[in-house]
This record gives sequence, structure tokens and C-alpha cells, in this order.
Amino acid sequence: LLTNSFSHQNTHSFKLFIMLQKRSIFRSSNSLVNFEESKFKDNIVQKLGGEDQFQFLVISFCERIRDDHLLNKCYKGLDEKGLIELQKDMILTSFLDVSPSEYQTLRSKLLLRHHAIFQEGVPEKHYEALEKNFVGAMRDVWVEEAVVELCKGHFAAIRSFLEDCSSMMRQSKMEEDAYVNRLSFRMTGQIVCAQ
Repeated sequence: LLTNSFSHQNTHSFKLFIMLQKRSIFRSSNSLVNFEESKFKDNIVQKLGGEDQFQFLVISFCERIRDDHLLNKCYKGLDEKGLIELQKDMILTSFLDVSPSEYQTLRSKLLLRHHAIFQEGVPEKHYEALEKNFVGAMRDVWVEEAVVELCKGHFAAIRSFLEDCSSMMRQSKMEEDAYVNRLSFRMTGQIVCAQ
């Protein structure tokens, strides 16, 4: 019994140590959104419990992403810091109360910063898994049910962002393929003419 208690205490201490490490990653991340200078829809960050509670929410969300087979596969190229930065930026961008032009600018910056993740496009089931895990993370950190529902509504902006990313990546791929085809046709035509 004493050994079990000691083992449980060590496990708890280790989890606390890992959480503190992740919080330092969160704080040192180069976010697109400045907490102190930003205004959020429905005062959502305060309703979540403030900046510290929001940190725990994002960290819990990232842990859930790593445990989700589909999402972990999508984000396999990101280390812990990169995943935390991406999710923090995506969530905060969806919560911001800004003009449409400022929102578009942030979305563009988000896409540019994390373009490698979005290159292949984003399937619908990816968004559904993100939302399910985000809701689960909110419940993990004891967010009130009314605030969970409010956050789900704002989180829907991420679906729009992911759909736009997929559309832009498909368009970019089509343009790239068309360019390669034109170049290939020109080179083939030059070879035929030379013979």
C-alpha cells in the first residue's frame, strides 16, 4: 500500500512537471494574437476562466490531438511547441472580436505560418475530430456547459478556415499542375521540332 501511494505521488508529480513544461512552451510561443491587447467575442476568454485557464485548455486540447489517431497523423510533422502554437492561434483567431478585414489578415498570416500542415487540404472528418476533442478538452478543464456551447459556436469559424485552406491548396495544386503540363508540352514540342 505504501509503495502504491508513493508511485501515485510520483506519477502526479511527473504529470505536474510535464504540465508546467507545456505552460512554459505556451507562454514562450510566438502567437499571432496578443492577449493583453485583444478583445474577444462574448468576453469568451474570461468566461473560460482567464488566460491561465485558457492555457490549460489549449494544452489539454493538444494532448487529446496526440491521442487521436486521425489528428495525430495530420499533425505528425509538428513538435509539441508547433502544435501548441497552431492550436492557440486557431482558437484565439476564432474567438477574436475584430473587423472582417482584420480577421482575413489574421487568417492569411495563420495559413502562411502553418502552410505545411494545410498543404494536403483538410478533410471534413478532420474538423469533426478537432471539434470533438476541443469539447472534450473544455470538459477536462471543467468549463461550464453554457460556455462549452458558446465556444462551440465560435469554434465553427475554424471549419470555415480549414475549408478555405483546402480550397486554396486545391487551387494552388491545379495551377502548379497546369504550369508543369504547359512546360512539359513546350519541352516535348521543342524535342519533336529538333528531330
